[in-house]
Amino acid sequence: MNFESTLNFSFVLAVIFCLTAQGNAGVIETDRNRLQQLQNLSRQTSDANTQVRIAYEVIGIYNKYKGQRGSDVARETQLNTQVRDFKRKTVVVDGVPAQGGVWEILGMVQSASGAIPEHVKKDAQNLVKSSSKALVDGLVNYLINTALAKLGLGK
Repeated sequence: MNFESTLNFSFVLAVIFCLTAQGNAGVIETDRNRLQQLQNLSRQTSDANTQVRIAYEVIGIYNKYKGQRGSDVARETQLNTQVRDFKRKTVVVDGVPAQGGVWEILGMVQSASGAIPEHVKKDAQNLVKSSSKALVDGLVNYLINTALAKLGLGK
């Protein structure tokens, strides 16, 4: 009877272990797929506000995986600086870029002149789009090629 109980308990532990490992792999796989979708959307969109929302979603996934075992500390330090700078220069409220613009430069120009010339708005939007796309590409490439690969789910 004691042997049978031990065998049953071992079987239950094995099943729990398998379910836990499979569940974690599923979450990582889901995040990897979402990162690839976001990177594609980032490359296709021409809307600055959409680009900022994409960048913030990728930042959320990056925060979830940074500092994992075997991560590249030097590269993460560089990415953390880029993320901090990006967040400092954009304002997002409840996942949506703030009304009236998301760019630090527009606020400075508007307060100095009272109105924002159209060409300055366009330049600022292009700057936000290009910096968002660069950040998204950097984070996605790092996560897929380094962090998630170490967990067994890289490209």
